[in-house]
Formats: sequence, structure tokens, C-alpha cells
Amino acid sequence: MILALALGAAFGLAVASFLYALVPAPPPLHRALAALGRPARPRSAEGAGATTLLRVARVAGAERHIGARVQKDLAITGHDEAWYLTWCTALGVAGLVTGPVLALVSLAAAADLPWAIPVLFSLILGPLGVVAGVLSLRAEATKRRSDFGFALSAWLDLVVISMAAGRGTEGALVLASESGSGFSFEELRKALSASRLRGVAPWDALDELGSALGVDELCGIASSVRLAGSSGARVRASLAARAKALRERGLAEARAASESATERMSIPVVALVVGFIVLIGWPAIEQITTKL
Repeated sequence: MILALALGAAFGLAVASFLYALVPAPPPLHRALAALGRPARPRSAEGAGATTLLRVARVAGAERHIGARVQKDLAITGHDEAWYLTWCTALGVAGLVTGPVLALVSLAAAADLPWAIPVLFSLILGPLGVVAGVLSLRAEATKRRSDFGFALSAWLDLVVISMAAGRGTEGALVLASESGSGFSFEELRKALSASRLRGVAPWDALDELGSALGVDELCGIASSVRLAGSSGARVRASLAARAKALRERGLAEARAASESATERMSIPVVALVVGFIVLIGWPAIEQITTKL
């Protein structure tokens, strides 16, 4: 009876997923508008396995669940939607096949394993694999945003120095972006260069970049620079204060991460000490218990 119910539920879920995937979902309006002004990225060569996984993900309608937050995480990590769908699908498939693999191993070992255990392994580890892919992308994006904010503090210091030397707002922004290397400075250079080609104010380009990458600090910097460029306000002291705040926050986050790593390191040390004590005291305990 239970097997019949499980098979019926699985068949119904498969039919519902197939019908759900047959109806193509239009892209959200904000994504369609953002794609109009975004330069096309060169598509990397995909292997046959990756292409198959990507097709499976698209047939299953996984593109519907790519929201604005995932778009920002993909943008700041340098990945695209095809990589994200392939990665999550691969982890999900790896979790699903654990059940059949366990069943084959038990069959080869001539072990009497209940059929419910491989099914539970597949049903639990499959979704967990997809969740692991989502969480890994989020962790990578969080680290990249932290590094981006720390690089912004150095960039702002260079902007303040250039403005103190007599350069204008736009010249100071461009010169500061050309003085560094790495992902953050490269994105700033691209945004400022694209603003000149498009005829857009550089602070508007910085605001768009901050919104696309999910870096709120860059949006705040763009607002401050907009006051200097459009209203002629003196914001050099404000930019210096922002740079100092970003630098102090980065140092605080690095200190907190190091302290957390130190606390985690104490766990294996304690386990090693406990194991050593048990190893030394076990012969004495054995002698006492055998004599009693």
C-alpha cells in the first residue's frame, strides 16, 4: 500500500512538473530592460554533459526561480545563468543518484537493505544538493561584496587625493579607477568608460553598477558624487569619511572572521586532547573492569 502511494505521488509530481515546464514563462520586466543596455558576454564552450544538465534544468522550469538577488550574485561573481543552472542541477542529480548507488552496493554485498532507505536518500539528498549550490553562490557573492567594499575605500582615498590636487570630479574618478587592479577596479573602469561612450554622467554609471552588483556602498558613493558634479557641493570631506568608514568596517569584519576561525580551531584541539586521555586511560579502565 505504501509503495503504491509513493509511486502514485511520484508519477503525479512528474506529470505536474512536465506540464509546468511546457508553459514558457516570460522574463521579468526589470530583467528584460536591464538586458537591453547590457553588453553581451561571450559564451564559454560547454561540454556535452553541461549542455545536457542545462537542458534538463530549463525543461524543469528552473529559470523561473532566478530572482533579482540571484541576478546580483551572479553579476558580482562573474557567472551567468547557464553556469548557475548547470551547477545546481549537477549537485541535485548527484544527490538523487546516491539512492540507486546505495541500492547497488547493498545488492552487490548481498545485504538485506529495505527499499525505503535508498528512496529516502534520494529524496533528501537531491533537494539538499540544489540548496548547497544556491548557498555556495551566496557565500561567494558575500565574500566578493566584502572585498569590493574594502577596495572602494582605497579607491575613495585616491579620489580624494586627486580632488585635493585640483582635478575635477570626473577626472578624479577616472584617474583613481586606473590606479588599481583586480575585479573591483576593473568593474569601476568599465563603468566609467561605458559612461563616456553612452554620454551618461559617471555618478549615474556608478549607481547602475552598484544596483547591478548589489553593492549598496557604491550607490551611496554615487549619490555623494552626484552632489559634487551637479550642484557643485564640496564633498571631499564626505568621501574621505566614507572611505574611513569602509576601511574600518572591513578591518572589523576581518577581525571577526579571524576570531571565529580561532574558535573553530579549538574544537579539533579539544577532541584530540579527549581522545588522547581516553587512549591513555583505557588500559587502566580495562584492567579494573576485568578484575571486577
